[in-house]
Amino acid sequence: MKKIIILIILVSFTKMNSQEKIIKTGPIIENYGKVYSVENPDLLLKRDTEYRVIFDIFTDKSKENTVNPLLNTVARYLNMHAQQGISLNNMKTVVILHGAATKSTINAISYQKKYNTNNPNTEIMEALKKANVEIYVCGQSYVANGFTIPEKSPNVKLALSALTVLVEYQSNGYQIINFN
Repeated sequence: MKKIIILIILVSFTKMNSQEKIIKTGPIIENYGKVYSVENPDLLLKRDTEYRVIFDIFTDKSKENTVNPLLNTVARYLNMHAQQGISLNNMKTVVILHGAATKSTINAISYQKKYNTNNPNTEIMEALKKANVEIYVCGQSYVANGFTIPEKSPNVKLALSALTVLVEYQSNGYQIINFN
């Protein structure tokens, strides 16, 4: 009986260890967008299809000096699908920031002056831009928050409004992703 119990414990321990979490970043955004390995998912994107998505980001639930978690979600989207063999050329990605997320779009010097700390989003936005992600800020939110054009990050384009960006890109076949 003792041998059976020991065998059950050993098998359970071995099974627990075999389901260890594997987390990695890259290959597109190296320092952001951690992805869990999922064995044999029932649904994957097709490798030979072009996907057009627009991330609508209007919240910022980050803690002081941390990246807006929704910008990290964009990096995770790119990394996750690239790890599954989807080419970056097949992932047409746009981000529109508005509302509380607007502050993420100001340049490092202006952010430091306004908030007395470094902009934690500067590096991830540079990486996203290098990955051909188009990043827009809503002009309405930008002006309403008291920001000026010279304060805008060079990684961000200014749109008339978030509504303008959403209508334009959705009319061109982009699917909206909203995790706010």
